[in-house]
Amino acid sequence: MSSPSERTPATPVLASLLTGMVLLLVFSLLGLLVTTSGLDDSFITYRYAKHLAQGHGILWNVGEPPVEGYTSFLWVILNSIPLRFGGSPLLMSKALATASAFAIMLLALLYPGPIRSRAWRAVLAALVATCPLVAFYAHSGMETVFFTALLFAAVLVLVHELSGRPRPARLALASLLFGISAITRPEGVLMFGLSGLLCLSLRPAPGEHRLSRRELLLLAAPFLAVWLTYFLWRLQEYGWLFPNTYYAKHSGNRLQNLPLGLNYLLLAWSPYLSLPVALLGLLALMRSRQEQGPAPREVRIALRLAAVSACYVLYIIWVGGDDRAAFPSVRLFLPVLPVLWLSLVMMFDGASRDWTPGARSLAALGLVLLMVINWGQDAIQLVRFALPSNTPRGLLRAKLEQLLHEQPGLLPGWIQQHTRPHEYIAVPWAGRVPYFSERPTLDMLGLNDVHIAHQPSRQRGIDVKMDPAYILARRPKLIFVNVGRCYVKKECSFEQAGGWKLGDRELLELLRNAPEYEWLEDAPGTLSVFRLRDNTGDSGS
Repeated sequence: MSSPSERTPATPVLASLLTGMVLLLVFSLLGLLVTTSGLDDSFITYRYAKHLAQGHGILWNVGEPPVEGYTSFLWVILNSIPLRFGGSPLLMSKALATASAFAIMLLALLYPGPIRSRAWRAVLAALVATCPLVAFYAHSGMETVFFTALLFAAVLVLVHELSGRPRPARLALASLLFGISAITRPEGVLMFGLSGLLCLSLRPAPGEHRLSRRELLLLAAPFLAVWLTYFLWRLQEYGWLFPNTYYAKHSGNRLQNLPLGLNYLLLAWSPYLSLPVALLGLLALMRSRQEQGPAPREVRIALRLAAVSACYVLYIIWVGGDDRAAFPSVRLFLPVLPVLWLSLVMMFDGASRDWTPGARSLAALGLVLLMVINWGQDAIQLVRFALPSNTPRGLLRAKLEQLLHEQPGLLPGWIQQHTRPHEYIAVPWAGRVPYFSERPTLDMLGLNDVHIAHQPSRQRGIDVKMDPAYILARRPKLIFVNVGRCYVKKECSFEQAGGWKLGDRELLELLRNAPEYEWLEDAPGTLSVFRLRDNTGDSGS
């Protein structure tokens, strides 16, 4: 029979596992509360994945030249797997994203990284488990949380190795994780570059290890092997340096979207950034006043991680933020939040090493409560967004329906009834409707159309590019304009009908005067729908 002293080493691991189980339960309940039937843009990826699973290749419209209208290459590949076997990509996406959030929590709790105190490692895991932004996007069908987990794992491994004498295999692992993140989202390249600058800027104090050229090569080689292979393939396949989505959303705006980026920052500041930034600044100030000489290596690494997070935030401001009508809350900030939390918890861990265990645990609990209170308002908004519009059979059953089933809505079936399989439709939303209707589709906002994506931006905003004359020249059988039909009937103004894009106004004027198109008053919904008359030839020319 083992003695108490022999059983003691297992106690911290058991405590961490029990903590992890509680946090996984909390996250699962929060996830059910904010689950949805998938954001519309996730179905863009699923359409590409469906065509890949069917053997057509990674294409938007079968039989047309390829266009890179998806953001995440790896997410397309992964979602083609359930589609190949008749499964649901949305359900697989939710499962994989939820597992990714679990992985962040378990890594924070169990990885022997730069945080020595179990209390502070539990704080890092608890911030992930209770964050409404993480839970919402784990159930959105998007790749955001999967990408976040890859970045966090890469940074955690790298920071651990930088804290002591780096081991070649771990440096290579961090590099490989950065490489996989870079084929998941383009921002992975940015984070790898910023992390490389972190390594180069970390000047060793006397007696500390300096990264050698061989170690720097080990940090770069796996990333370059993965990312360069992918980049050269996509350059040959698509012919453009950046994904088509970048050109459609961000290119050519001549910084006119900078105010939108600043407003996006303000939306994220109060719930997710203000408290971590303020506490980091306070801890850094306290350390500088209390200690003389060079700061401990962990402190220097933590402050550089905060600088990496700040650079990522500047990138988000520069691109103009995000379309919050399509992506609730502040999705673009999510991948950098665990990195910011890691830097904050490292600073607390260093500052509290002389405290009693009770004081350390109390401070850790207080930090979690403060953060949860801070993002409470955003949590309420996300819960409201995720509530089903009609729950005659009870809220729990409705939430389970959202969790487990794709919900196509009315339009795809109506489109299939009013078009033939080869006839084109033109839509202002490129996700759920094209995916379920299975019709060749002209994406009027250009995410999946090279011509429209490279038009100049004529007004401030995300997804504002359009070429009405080009759209009519393509002769789609059905055209859906995201403006209320009362404007077509001349019963309200353009703004009263929900219109604000110049392209929508111009398209409606062209359609009003186009004899080959007729307005459909009996189309479902409240939007304006036009149909190519039957005697004018096939659509999609």
